[in-house]
Amino acid sequence: MKCPTCSSEMDQGKAYIRGTALGFLFVGFSHQHCWFESHTTGRKKIIARSGSGFLTRTDAELVKPQAYHCEDCGTSVLIGAT
Repeated sequence: MKCPTCSSEMDQGKAYIRGTALGFLFVGFSHQHCWFESHTTGRKKIIARSGSGFLTRTDAELVKPQAYHCEDCGTSVLIGAT
């Protein structure tokens, strides 16, 4: 898929919401972030940080839409989350 922002080729993967261990250590509950995991490299990275939202682990496992991420400009595209 071509990036709608810069026209570079985008990496295909999935998006999901989960917290971080560091956040858990500092505040007792982890801030939830939107992560992207590449199908080709398996690399994981935060694509959107949350300042206040909290979800349970069960809720976070339910949302894993198909996603594309552009390494060149940082644009992410989510496809049909159900």
